[in-house]
Amino acid sequence: MKTKWYFFFLTTIAVSAVIYALLGIQDEESVEIGVLMIGENRYEKFDGLKAGLEDLGYSNKEIQYIVKNANNEEVLLDTQIDELLGSKPDLIVTLGGIETQRLKGKMDARKIKIPVVFAGLAAPKELGLIKDYKAPGGLYTGINNYHASISGKRLEMLTSLVPDIEKVHVIYDSKIDVSELSLKETKASAKTLGVSVFPCDVGTKECMDTLWKSIKKKDAILVLPSFRIETLTDELVKLTQEKKIPSMGLYDFEAEKGLLASYGASFYSQGYQASRFVSLILQGNNPGDLPVELPDGIRFVINQQTKDSLGVTYNEDLLYIADLIHPEVQGGRKR
Repeated sequence: MKTKWYFFFLTTIAVSAVIYALLGIQDEESVEIGVLMIGENRYEKFDGLKAGLEDLGYSNKEIQYIVKNANNEEVLLDTQIDELLGSKPDLIVTLGGIETQRLKGKMDARKIKIPVVFAGLAAPKELGLIKDYKAPGGLYTGINNYHASISGKRLEMLTSLVPDIEKVHVIYDSKIDVSELSLKETKASAKTLGVSVFPCDVGTKECMDTLWKSIKKKDAILVLPSFRIETLTDELVKLTQEKKIPSMGLYDFEAEKGLLASYGASFYSQGYQASRFVSLILQGNNPGDLPVELPDGIRFVINQQTKDSLGVTYNEDLLYIADLIHPEVQGGRKR
């Protein structure tokens, strides 16, 4: 009898040890998150995403990132989407509009079902990514950065900030849907404000050449959403500084590099906010049930150094409400 209990005891311990070991292995298993970006600028969103997940209690052991950066090459983006889908991650985070649209096209064609969080893009419903903002349905949810809708507001703020502006060159990208939507919003606002706007399409070779030759005193530049325009930030800064022309961008990094002002949600903050969606999905929530959010905050930034160098008259009321930055002494980006 004692022998039977002895073997039962040993068996129980052995089974318990196996179960504990299996549970231990499960605890150590990490979740794979695919991260898709068109270019280097989007890394700041990735930084925000990682910081947000860390603040939510996730460790590097729990999450493994599969990062795909297309280095501003659309053909490479398609290839990297194929590679990412082949890896079969548990969830994908897209860091912009073109990334999300290209991913959706390939997932739809192959009937692949992986939850997707977009870490900031404009007009997701208008682009056909979701059915409704409160109840997205399907596989996609995330942050509507509102950058298309506030394009008209940017124009208003630019022309109010520098009242002497007579003409605004609007930099857009005809090959990007959101950029076209933003141009439509800008034109409508220009009509209401009585402002003369002249679109410049970076999808053509003539755009920047024409700007360098034709831009004059009392002109200004307004930047619309597009990854291609993001890659031209340094050239736009050089143009506006040499010609002493006021300019308005979307992101604080554009103002930090030397544009006069920017108005929008920062890359970092969009990534940070997106981490909440990632966490909710990892906890078992359906992305289609998670309402799309607007940005936690929109920042109006003015570069103090650029402001002082242009030699124009400013609206002091707008200067008062702006976040004045001093990139030459900051030693880093202010988020």
